[in-house]
Amino acid sequence: MPAIVVGSGFGGSVAALRLGQAGVDVLLLERGKLWPHDDHAQVFGSESSIDRRMLWFQLLANYPGLPAVPMIPYPGVMQVDVQPGITVLAASCVGGGSVVYTGVTLQPPRRYFERLYPSGLSYTELDRVYFPRVRAMLSAQTVPEEVYNSAPFTHTRVFDAQFATAGLPVERTPSTFDWQVVRRELAGQVRPSAIVGESSFGNSNGAKHDLTRNYLPAALATGHVRLGALHEVTSIRREAGRYALAVTRRDEDGLTVEQLELTCDRLVLATGSINTTRLLVAARDSGALPGLNEHVGTNWGSNGDAFVFRPYTGPVGPSQAAPIVSTAMVDQGYPVPIRAESAAVSLPGQQPVLHQLSIAVDMDNRGVWRSGLGGQVGLNWQASQSDPALRSALALSERVGGTTGVGSAAATAHPVGGCPIGAATDLAGRVHGCPGLYVLDSSLIPGNVGGANPALTVSALAERAMDQIVQAGG
Repeated sequence: MPAIVVGSGFGGSVAALRLGQAGVDVLLLERGKLWPHDDHAQVFGSESSIDRRMLWFQLLANYPGLPAVPMIPYPGVMQVDVQPGITVLAASCVGGGSVVYTGVTLQPPRRYFERLYPSGLSYTELDRVYFPRVRAMLSAQTVPEEVYNSAPFTHTRVFDAQFATAGLPVERTPSTFDWQVVRRELAGQVRPSAIVGESSFGNSNGAKHDLTRNYLPAALATGHVRLGALHEVTSIRREAGRYALAVTRRDEDGLTVEQLELTCDRLVLATGSINTTRLLVAARDSGALPGLNEHVGTNWGSNGDAFVFRPYTGPVGPSQAAPIVSTAMVDQGYPVPIRAESAAVSLPGQQPVLHQLSIAVDMDNRGVWRSGLGGQVGLNWQASQSDPALRSALALSERVGGTTGVGSAAATAHPVGGCPIGAATDLAGRVHGCPGLYVLDSSLIPGNVGGANPALTVSALAERAMDQIVQAGG
């Protein structure tokens, strides 16, 4: 095969599309399922309807906040990876993180980007060319006024009012939620999903412009891209100038059908921070890819994720809608700068609660992935490394809501780093020491996006890289 792309999330979908448009034959491998949309049926599980479709091969529902109910192992949409000091969440489906995130499509502020990323990456170029290109492809738009003023967004309006009272301006956030579908939900024309808090395990009615609605169909339409769902890459080696991949192919229930070996001239890894990093660390340390340098496995971070739940008195809606449509960037007065986002929480019958999802700009705390006994690759991360983000989130909650609430930084939904751009790779994701190997996913991010969710930055870096790779012929 001329090229294999592993992973169908933001980076992998960009790579598949741009290679296909350049006339390169591509096999796009994804370990998870391609899930359908249905206006009325519940395709996915949810926090209020827990079932095996939610989690990737789990015996118990060990997702943060869910009761630990028994489950039948199944190729569900979300991987829960418990590491010392932190639980890491990663998508496991066709479309990757675009299926399970809350639609936030923000770019990091220039002041933080330029402190975190290599100097050769031009923020001006990203701002003028690549951030707008991705937003247009994803149909990212701010929430319409009548949707913002609807009952399910009551919690967002309370959040915004609290920040305004504290003298902290909020901004409307571009989102990949499909506001036409949300309007249909409000009108009772399709099954409620976004307006009742569903997002983390997908929106059954297609309420998000996820990658299965833009980049991926465009890639397949080139005629040069073929999708192989339920194909999990378990190891990589280089042999006779080509890359050889060990692949497990599964059926729809997750049962192993066969073990394959696939080879290619060019290989793009885009399986996300923890899984790309694991593959590369294992390949380097086993000697399968001896050219990988010492930066592979380093500069990993949680993106400063912290989750704070605070009670309030005041108006409530019938439910809390899932789309995050308001954020506030707070630069001073806390251990680290912090972006607060108005997320949803479902606690029926209890006191009204606001969920403040916070993303800290942490320049210092980083983890390292290393090989251990039996070649297993694990994370070296101390729980205390999340403390600056959590302290900042709790202090901000006290300022705007009059109570610190209940907070946790023991999990991250935004793992980044492990194959840092400009260190493990060049500025176009070409992996040092391995000709024809590229990384184009969140593992490129240097441990922290810089005051934003990863989706837009990962996609923009991938678009920039693919422009250079296609133009240079590799």
